[in-house]
Amino acid sequence: MREVLLAVENVVLLLCGLVAGWVAVTYLPGPVLGVIAITVVLAVGGRLLFNGTFWTTGIGLVIAGIAGAGFYVADAVASLGG
Repeated sequence: MREVLLAVENVVLLLCGLVAGWVAVTYLPGPVLGVIAITVVLAVGGRLLFNGTFWTTGIGLVIAGIAGAGFYVADAVASLGG
């Protein structure tokens, strides 16, 4: 039972990291603030991941930051006509 509780806690923390990172990246106006938010989300996520305190939240933040960066790159390429 302890393993199930630990797995549920890890999934909840992972989802919290994903949601927090995605909200920070998505709802900021302008491309410059979005890039700053991506950098901060990746830095905080990496710190939490490698520090070992809330590593599942760190994984969620890193995934959200990488996804946000991918969307910004895709948007930049699309705006250049590519």
